[in-house]
Amino acid sequence: MIPLIRLMVLLLIGTLAIPGWGGEVVPGAAVGQVTLTIGVSQVVRDGHSLALARGSTIQVGDRIETTASGHVHIRFIDEARVSVRPNSVLVIRAYHFDSADPAQNAVKFDLEQGVVRAISGEAAHQARDRFRLNTPLVAIGVRGTDFTTQVGPKSSAVVVNQGAIVLTPLGGGCSAMALGPCEGKLARVLSASMGGTALVYRANMTEPSFQPLNSLKGTDHIIPILQQEGSQSSSIVADSRSPSSVVSLLPQRSSLVWGRWQVEALPGDNLTVPFMTAFRGNQVTVGDGYYFLFRNSGVPQMLGGVTGVAQFALQGGAASYRTPGNTFGAASLQGGNLGIDFTHDTFSTTLSVASPVTGVQTVSAAGHLNPATGIFVNDTAGSHVAGAVSFDTLQAGYLFNKPLANGGALLGATLWGR
Repeated sequence: MIPLIRLMVLLLIGTLAIPGWGGEVVPGAAVGQVTLTIGVSQVVRDGHSLALARGSTIQVGDRIETTASGHVHIRFIDEARVSVRPNSVLVIRAYHFDSADPAQNAVKFDLEQGVVRAISGEAAHQARDRFRLNTPLVAIGVRGTDFTTQVGPKSSAVVVNQGAIVLTPLGGGCSAMALGPCEGKLARVLSASMGGTALVYRANMTEPSFQPLNSLKGTDHIIPILQQEGSQSSSIVADSRSPSSVVSLLPQRSSLVWGRWQVEALPGDNLTVPFMTAFRGNQVTVGDGYYFLFRNSGVPQMLGGVTGVAQFALQGGAASYRTPGNTFGAASLQGGNLGIDFTHDTFSTTLSVASPVTGVQTVSAAGHLNPATGIFVNDTAGSHVAGAVSFDTLQAGYLFNKPLANGGALLGATLWGR
């Protein structure tokens, strides 16, 4: 039989934690347990590497490393869940949970590379000012949250599934040694209501930026590999068949719609819907008396908050040839490009339009984008172009009118996406 004093010591060793930023605990105390592993992963502890398997314990100070095929799920002592994705490194810096004295709770992670999804447990819910996830560039605090963080060589990006996070660049008044969110003029809040939006900070940025997920492709390895997981999910689900599959979180819905004022569509117009149909629940942006571009206001408002150059692909359109006698025949779109520089608020586009009478003609335009309204207009280079960007900046559309030497014109409308 274990002597009573010895039993009390053993129980104390299993639960004791010293509060503070470091969250130090007695060596060997388990703060979590591996609930699922896929592929190959390991934990580095006291200079030794150990393979991880279901049931493995997790301790403060552990460095969890996953390979290209590795995927690890951890359940912590306060029922928090963490999913460590392939090619990731996560360090457990602190983990102390005391339901009787929440002011002593302390949770701290360092994500050195890769992707981690974290669902807050009781420790963070009871003391949100005592939770911190650091990346090499930013500090992340929570407000009762389910969020996913991705770290590249010179970038950090976060998407929120539930609740909200506070992201602040490290340095200045934001110390990596502290707990909780950092405040200050560079602090940014990202909430689940901003679906399809990432909060991004790169080493060359002056401040964090809200960006649509699709705009992140190919930028310093920050791409939307964050798997789409239901915002109501209370657990982390892994796909054992493809742990690193790429699924965009972007909502699949159209933000722009073209309406027409006339009852009957022009020849070559299979794009528009009647004006009052397009008007329902939408706001009109630009129009020419026939074509009217409507915008859905129920998507994340990103205008003015996005930087960089975005290239849009032609998704659809309508085109007609107006004769000098004001009759209309069908025309077709042969392809084109649209680029928008959200940093300098400019746009440029070329569009190939063809009809049996005119052959292939080129519509070209460039000019200024109003960052407050997302509307752009150009009347140079022999073509009239007027359009708008969707509120989430993931779609754009413009109408065009290109006068021809014979007195006729090519006209139509386009939809673009990225």
